[in-house]
Amino acid sequence: MFASEDNASLALRQGKDLQTRLLWLNGILAGAVLVAVLALVLVTRDRLEADLMAADRGLAQLLAAQLDLAPSSPATLEVLLGSWGASGAQPPQNILVLDRDGTVLAEVAAGAPTPTTPDWASWRRATIRQALAQPAGTFTSDAPAASRWLHATATTASGEAIVVVQRPAQGNLAAVRAMQRGLVLLVLVLTILGAGAWLLLTRVVIKPLAQLESFSALIRWRGKVRPDEQAQLDHLSERPDQLGSMARSLAAMERDIAARLMQLSTLLQTSRIVASSLDISEVIQSILDQVQQLYDVNRCAIIVLDRRIDAFRIRASRGLSDGYVRKLRIAPTEPSSMSMRALRNQEPIQVSDTETDLAYAVFRDRARAEGFRSVLAIPLNTRYAAPAVLLIYKSVPYRYSFSELELASSIANHASVAMDNAALFGRTDERLQEQTSRLESIIESLRDGLILESLSGQLLYCNQQAADLCGLPRRVAREKSARELLEILLVGVSGPDDAVHTLFQSSIAPAKTVDVTQQPSGGRRRDLRISLFTVTDADGQPLGRGQLWQDVTRDRELDRMKSALLSTVSHELRTPLASIKGYASTLLAEDIQWEPSAQRAFLETISKESDRLAGLVSSLLDMSRIEAGLLIMHRELYSLNDVLRQVLDAYGPALAGRVDLDLSPILPPVPMDVPRIGTALRNLLDNAVKFSPPEERIEVTTRQQNGHVLLTVRDFGPGIDPDLRERVFDRFYRADTHLTRATGGTGLGLAICRGFVEAHGGAVWADQAEPGAVFSLSLPIVDFPE
Repeated sequence: MFASEDNASLALRQGKDLQTRLLWLNGILAGAVLVAVLALVLVTRDRLEADLMAADRGLAQLLAAQLDLAPSSPATLEVLLGSWGASGAQPPQNILVLDRDGTVLAEVAAGAPTPTTPDWASWRRATIRQALAQPAGTFTSDAPAASRWLHATATTASGEAIVVVQRPAQGNLAAVRAMQRGLVLLVLVLTILGAGAWLLLTRVVIKPLAQLESFSALIRWRGKVRPDEQAQLDHLSERPDQLGSMARSLAAMERDIAARLMQLSTLLQTSRIVASSLDISEVIQSILDQVQQLYDVNRCAIIVLDRRIDAFRIRASRGLSDGYVRKLRIAPTEPSSMSMRALRNQEPIQVSDTETDLAYAVFRDRARAEGFRSVLAIPLNTRYAAPAVLLIYKSVPYRYSFSELELASSIANHASVAMDNAALFGRTDERLQEQTSRLESIIESLRDGLILESLSGQLLYCNQQAADLCGLPRRVAREKSARELLEILLVGVSGPDDAVHTLFQSSIAPAKTVDVTQQPSGGRRRDLRISLFTVTDADGQPLGRGQLWQDVTRDRELDRMKSALLSTVSHELRTPLASIKGYASTLLAEDIQWEPSAQRAFLETISKESDRLAGLVSSLLDMSRIEAGLLIMHRELYSLNDVLRQVLDAYGPALAGRVDLDLSPILPPVPMDVPRIGTALRNLLDNAVKFSPPEERIEVTTRQQNGHVLLTVRDFGPGIDPDLRERVFDRFYRADTHLTRATGGTGLGLAICRGFVEAHGGAVWADQAEPGAVFSLSLPIVDFPE
């Protein structure tokens, strides 16, 4: 009640707000017109002043031309100006002829004020100075008594005299002031008319609209109007205009709301029935009772698919004969059945008259025997239960409205929910098993080991990865306790004693992560991260403890390689920088004069160390592009033999004398980015040089094999451990040997080589030789578009 009254008050306030907005709009429009009028007056005044000043300037120029033809004595000038005034011309208020010193040579004053007062005399002197400063132009001045004057000047051809034409602005702008007063009067009239129109609009339109808004709020919140309010609404309904139409629509809305409230009450009761029971038969019977009450019908039914006979039959009904219920069977593929069409289209299907509907002709005898003339089929949108349809029968022809169809669909949705709930209740165990199996599959797909134990330490779950980390078969691992599995995992580990002790605590402890290192005898070192966490229920109560075993060996190795890279790069940068700085400082020393040969040797050392720095930076940039996928290839057909010869030529004769070449003469060209393939070959040769004794030869071979061109580089060094054949191509990795420690490097050469070759679709690999190692590179032979 209070809410409805508040909304009625709100509607009245909204009506007043509309009146206020219209009043503001009227004031804004009037102000805009007034501003426009004032702007027009100002523009007109300025335009008229400009025209007057232009005319006066022309007059001044004409008088200056006439003065050039007459003697320049004062008497002659007075006669000339007087004769000009007697000629019938309309002189302005005052005409002055000045010499270059400002002396008035002649003057014609047509009613101009005589400078008898100090203010006028001062103004006269100021205008004469302005005329002397601007002998050819126009200007304005403010005379005493708040009068505004216009001035125009012109100089004679001889330059000895200046003609000044001046007049007061007020006398010539009288028409402008009259127009201004007229326009202001017009604005006032328009404002008054607008106010009258606003009052009329308020009385005829705004107040009735506010009343309609108030009635709408009352109906929306209260559901009905009182008799006195109904009388006002009926009065508004008698109007023949749109407001009357709105009032009549509002009255119809009130009646419709009353019907909807009854329908809503029925739907709420249906919802309560659906939520209170999982017995599908009981729920369907209750829904049919509600349908009878809502539509005032005697006959209704729900048909459901019976999967045993693959046909739809009546599951529950009201008012239908036993014979009809027993005999009704509808095949799912029946094309003429309105129930099947409703299911296929997922929308209600109605037959308004079974006697005239051609689509229902095949079932007309059945309708006559049962005694119904119209039928409505509404599909039940079940997801888990069997497909079903709600049928409503009437004894007379009837066409359902949209709102009735919508209501029937709501009832059908409730029935669908009830049937789905019952179906889900029966399938709970099946779905639970399915979800359990899915969850187990997800856990089994983890790359980390997972252990779950109870509060007492009993093993509840162990995935395959955990069993693999312990080195046990899955069956054996599940027979042990969580503590036993952890003990097996931690054989040969090293780590903080207190951290390892925490892992064996049987009580539920806060989440904690422990990093340990495992070094089995004769096995590979392995870094493990063991995370302990508490498993709780929805209320936060502990149910047990979980352990997540992560093999972080590769991550740790990457960290170690990065640390080694930083150390190596800092060393590789420091050495050439020290050389460059030392030799540059030596050359810059002013107290020593070096021989040209010594200077050249210093500069060659600086250039060599600079090239070394540039190579290091280039390697880092190449590796960054490869990892970021930003490598852009510019391919052209080229022979691998030619690229190899270019690389060997760049080394010079010292290395060329150590290399034994076995190059295939029929090696076909392949599409390649020549600089990058050259870099890959250079890195392979650098690797062979680093790991070969200085007196040993380096063998390089090229040949064609299986659609690829193949290049091999063999050195006679210490060789490669079989476990490290793949790791030598990892970025930042360097084998820990006396040769690597002696030669230095960043561990990027082979990684860059692999990146460049794989970007061409090729491959790089390493093999063991006796003695030494063989590094191979292959590129595919493909058609390259011209």
